[in-house]
Amino acid sequence: MKVAIVSDSHGNATALTSVIKDAQKNHADQFWSLGDIALTGPGSEACYRLLDQINTTHFLRGNWEDTYGQVREKDLVNLEDPEDIAAVMQVRFDELHFSADIRKQIAGLPFKQEFSFEGIKFALYHNSPDSDHGHQMLPTNRQENFDLFSKDTNADIIIYAHVHQQLLRYTDSGQMILNPGSVGEPWAVSSNLLLNRRANYLLMDVDNGGISNLEFKHIGYNLEKEIDLAYSRDLPYANLYERLIKTGKGFTHDDQSLIIENKKHGYRSLAEEFISQINSSTHD
Repeated sequence: MKVAIVSDSHGNATALTSVIKDAQKNHADQFWSLGDIALTGPGSEACYRLLDQINTTHFLRGNWEDTYGQVREKDLVNLEDPEDIAAVMQVRFDELHFSADIRKQIAGLPFKQEFSFEGIKFALYHNSPDSDHGHQMLPTNRQENFDLFSKDTNADIIIYAHVHQQLLRYTDSGQMILNPGSVGEPWAVSSNLLLNRRANYLLMDVDNGGISNLEFKHIGYNLEKEIDLAYSRDLPYANLYERLIKTGKGFTHDDQSLIIENKKHGYRSLAEEFISQINSSTHD
């Protein structure tokens, strides 16, 4: 059986479409999705639809899916913080486009999954065993961080996502750890490697109780088409999204750029209005 493992499309449906086409051309039987399907790009709902239309047998939630719920918690949102304003604005954009079935699907996504497949026990996570956010599992981190997986599961193969970098390594107990990288926002510490803006995913052949082939895929797609979609759909922070798509430089924690955009477009007022609306609907 051939499995395509995808993660972190972040609303980049153009990249995800190219990944799916490549996986299907290579005769993928199943798709496994490890979370952060949505948010940042203009095509969050399209990404969910694309994965629903194919044989996606496993879905996880990521930290960005958590954001849909977090903006509804008063204690978790500080509109003095430009990053919180950005998070609210991105959720607002998505929820203006989401249909009811997508909202229900997101609410029911699990944190982790364990199962046996072709005689091998797999454990899927978005990030670490105890959290779907943070930098605990960066590829260059200490071995003891990765050994947290072996304390949480006896799976033969552990697959996680979140860090936007492809990886193969092992726990001290010999469990294989894989990361498919990011479909929509691939990352690299090296400035030269970061220039490779191709979409990442993992293609794995599993049979007779083992992996017969493993490919870390990098798939080209039409960057300009994705950027045009962002502008045509009035995506918040579209200029920063264009920078991200072209260069890999993110803006989630770029407070200086966010402050400029928030002031220029009146995003704080829009965020306050959106928070007020969802709070009033909660109490109705």
